[in-house]
Amino acid sequence: MKFGIIGGGRWAEVHKQALESLGETLDTVLVASEASKNRLERDWGLQATTNMQTFLSYGIEAVIVASPNYLHAEHSIRCLEAGKHVLVEKPFATTLKDAQAMIKAAKQSNKVLTNGLEMREFTLFKRVKELISEGKIGKPIHLNLHLWRRPYSAGSGGWKTDPEKLGSSTLEEPIHYLDLARWYLRDDCGEPTGLQAWANSREGRDYLNENLDIRFQYKDKTQALISRSIAAYEHSIRLYIVGEKGSLRAEWQGRMDLDKTPNARLFLHNSGNRDLAALELPVEQKTGHAYDLSEQTRAFIKAIKKGSSPAATAEDGLASVALSLAVDKSLKNQKAVLL
Repeated sequence: MKFGIIGGGRWAEVHKQALESLGETLDTVLVASEASKNRLERDWGLQATTNMQTFLSYGIEAVIVASPNYLHAEHSIRCLEAGKHVLVEKPFATTLKDAQAMIKAAKQSNKVLTNGLEMREFTLFKRVKELISEGKIGKPIHLNLHLWRRPYSAGSGGWKTDPEKLGSSTLEEPIHYLDLARWYLRDDCGEPTGLQAWANSREGRDYLNENLDIRFQYKDKTQALISRSIAAYEHSIRLYIVGEKGSLRAEWQGRMDLDKTPNARLFLHNSGNRDLAALELPVEQKTGHAYDLSEQTRAFIKAIKKGSSPAATAEDGLASVALSLAVDKSLKNQKAVLL
């Protein structure tokens, strides 16, 4: 297949590497400026353009949209209308209206549209999902997921510091963890029925909600707590899930999100004897953003060629945006939001 990428920043390059690892062809790139065009043609050794129509005319079959958040809907719809399959980075869109328009365009074009919620494909977190589905801990009743990390980069030209382009800080990264919580609990508990969020930040950084806490409520009284700080250091993800028959603990630690030598650990306790130590399960250490993005790409290609389900459907993308915007509403109004 011939692929195109929209965007020429750090994450576009990670997608380029994922395609190369699968032996796929990246044919062209669409970027915003002549300077970026010249840089990519020099450094990546392929054709780049600043013109969407030219980009779509090159005969590419599928597009990875890795442009700034506020452009995701516009770029995805243009590609779908031109008959291209689309994998759009998170967030799926910055508004529900745009997200719904994207799904409509995909249905009308009969093309695959998937969302870059790639943590579903991380070896460690995918194994957690499998253990839950296998009934190893029984029905989940409590989930606690915590991200602790350094501040993220400002993006090309500093677009992540512009709320109009970012959408909101919830759409930028917490969206991954809202999606993971929903994914882990949906089969047993359904969709969350409400949420409440709290946040604070260091002086001058209020728009980032640097320290964010979110509580999901389910109709069966299951609870999920998602917490993150981007005012810290390194990159650490800790996940705890308690079920009616056991519990799971997963940890990923690295110097940064693209760390190639992380420490990943997974523990299972499903004995009636609480004095027994949890069993540490073997888990691939080469897991995380530096390794597993290619699995999302592989699922995208399989969905195109065989009609299988991608890692995250367009409807999952819409749901993740809806949850993120509900978090923003709760923060604004300082009260719980019904879903």
